[in-house]
Amino acid sequence: MSSGTSDGNGFILLDGARYENATAWLYQHFPSHQPTPLLVGTAYEPIADAGPILLDASVGSMAYIAWRRGTEIKDGLWLESTASMDDMHRILQRRLRILTPESSELWLRLGDARPLYQAWLRRAQWPEGFWHRISRIWLHHEGKTFCAWQNEQPKNDAAPADCGLAAQMTLDWQLLEALAKQDDTAKEALL
Repeated sequence: MSSGTSDGNGFILLDGARYENATAWLYQHFPSHQPTPLLVGTAYEPIADAGPILLDASVGSMAYIAWRRGTEIKDGLWLESTASMDDMHRILQRRLRILTPESSELWLRLGDARPLYQAWLRRAQWPEGFWHRISRIWLHHEGKTFCAWQNEQPKNDAAPADCGLAAQMTLDWQLLEALAKQDDTAKEALL
């Protein structure tokens, strides 16, 4: 890793829409890992395979190595965390829908690292408590991995209520505009 050190525990978050039959593909290529689509257990379960998918991936695991090399897992992000898979699934589910400053609801495509890279380039900051239980957010870009954001207060939770996919957090326009900025290959980060 090029910035900071890691204790080795973490998850890959990837966009299932970037793969054909994403969950089956992950089981086939990474049989020792457990892919968990974030929309499982919601009213949107029929499209869960295309939504963000969480994959357990500690440092040195097959999935982590594939992400780090940028070979089979492309455009995902690595979340450094000691949380359990079940806890991380619930935490990230509560961050899929957010509010704009005018209280409109939007869906975030959290599993696609390309818009997050654009936000990092623009030095956009996430609200305190967004990355609950996640100490660092790592991106892979052009053959390199780097820590894009470090969470100084991973215990803070800005979306503590267990109310399914209901939006609980507001993102400012600077971050929303950075996430929506497209380059030649990026999709919009917001649906």
